[in-house]
Amino acid sequence: MTQPDSDLQQLERNTFRAAADSGLWDIFLASVFAVFAVAPLLSGRLGDFWSSAVFLPVWAAVYALIRVIQERVVRPRVGSVRFGPARRKRLAWLNIAMVVVNLVALVAGLVAATLPPAGQLWLFPIALSLVLLVGFSTAALVLEIPRLFLYGLLLGMAPAVGEALWRRGLATHHGFPVVFGLCAAAILVTGVVRFVRFLPPRPDTAEGSPAESSHE
Repeated sequence: MTQPDSDLQQLERNTFRAAADSGLWDIFLASVFAVFAVAPLLSGRLGDFWSSAVFLPVWAAVYALIRVIQERVVRPRVGSVRFGPARRKRLAWLNIAMVVVNLVALVAGLVAATLPPAGQLWLFPIALSLVLLVGFSTAALVLEIPRLFLYGLLLGMAPAVGEALWRRGLATHHGFPVVFGLCAAAILVTGVVRFVRFLPPRPDTAEGSPAESSHE
């Protein structure tokens, strides 16, 4: 590989990571996993289906807001780039991997539905942990964002920790409101911090105030 080609690939990688790693999608992930914390608390009044379905408008609003911010804030700073075949191939493999992960989750859910309640208590947390861990690990590898590995570990351990808290009488609803609430909060804070750092510095702090510059 020649030096110009290597430089172009590095530039493409940096541009992709800047566009995908601004913190906005961390905020969206936090809104997604907040449903695992809040829905169990609403299921008594709304039922299992509607306690989750009420979040659809929230997700749509967050997604729409993120797209607007991307167009008005992220794109002017990063620019528009047509990614090469290698990058598009990696993204295609990510889509395939996510489909496989979701199919495995569907099969696990169908199998769990045929088991007695005692069997469901251990199968569901294990299946959910594996799906989260494998899904986030694959995304971290393909997107080259190591932070997603940490998200996978954090979310992957959440069902087991929540189940342990519930069995000891320290939490309700299998511990989901506690563990996934903490996970969503941690991801949200990470996203907000990264987005604030992504924003351009204020003119008076970027290179010193005008008064300071005039004396140099």
